Amino acid sequence: MRVLVLDGHGALGRATATALAQMGDTAVLAGRDPGRYEQMLNLRGDLKDFYHAASQAAVVVNASGREDPRLVARATSAGAAFVELGGSPAYLSELADPAGTHPKTPVLTAARLVPVLAGMLARDVAAQDQGRDPVEIGVVLGAGDPESAADIGSTYALLGRYFTDPATGEEVLNFSGRHTVTLPDGTRRSLARVDFPDQQMLTAGLGRPVRTYLATSDRFTTALLQGLTRLRGASRLPSALHLPGNRTWHVVARAGQNVSQATAHGQLPYAAHIAALAVRRAPTAEPGLRRVHDLLTLSDLGGLEGLTIVRSRPGVSRS
Repeated sequence: MRVLVLDGHGALGRATATALAQMGDTAVLAGRDPGRYEQMLNLRGDLKDFYHAASQAAVVVNASGREDPRLVARATSAGAAFVELGGSPAYLSELADPAGTHPKTPVLTAARLVPVLAGMLARDVAAQDQGRDPVEIGVVLGAGDPESAADIGSTYALLGRYFTDPATGEEVLNFSGRHTVTLPDGTRRSLARVDFPDQQMLTAGLGRPVRTYLATSDRFTTALLQGLTRLRGASRLPSALHLPGNRTWHVVARAGQNVSQATAHGQLPYAAHIAALAVRRAPTAEPGLRRVHDLLTLSDLGGLEGLTIVRSRPGVSRS
């Protein structure tokens, strides 16, 4: 299968191309620098060259960081499936707008590691719990890891902004409140409420309220974000501003007494593996906008070295 990978400044595009090659696919890296990429493409202007390149691929992967709905429209009209590895909440909402583009091929969004794991873990605990209480998702990001830093940077625009609690309808300030979770290593951490896109999308998908919480691996930087949310204009912080911290990350989902967790040191190899799996599933998905976590299961991640997944049920603990 031929895959066109739109690369950017980060490492995820190249890591995904490598993972695809190891799975037997042909991954072509594309970008503006002819000395760096196999195929030179300008992702601005009329996109005629991009349309032609997309028509020769089964799947287009956007790892460029460029948020342009025209890329989705051109790729899908050329007959290629589209996998979005990044995307701010505003951009993903734009793609999901019913008044927007109606793709004739599958468009997979939220293909990054944390959103995919959050969705799979939430679905796992919700399936085991018959109650109607909210599903709670806690994310601890290793701020010192470039991939985690990109996730943290995407939340800066939420500083100082309010959102509606899916369970109560009350207005909640991003990075406010305290929610304590126990991580797989036994550490207890205090997390703040944050309006991840998963909160609203999973609420609709699971048919029950979903709440999302965030902290970084460094307690000081978590407290800093909680303080900045009350500072006027903090939402204009540049997303490239990286905070200090280590590279260990955790994703935890809870529904009632059921808890599922995933943790590892560094995101890149796991993010690339998930992205490659999403690319391979994309051609067989139904046309239209799809979430990657709906196409994968936790068993797809079995055997990945360094990744720990723990699924706890009342009276039972499995890893």
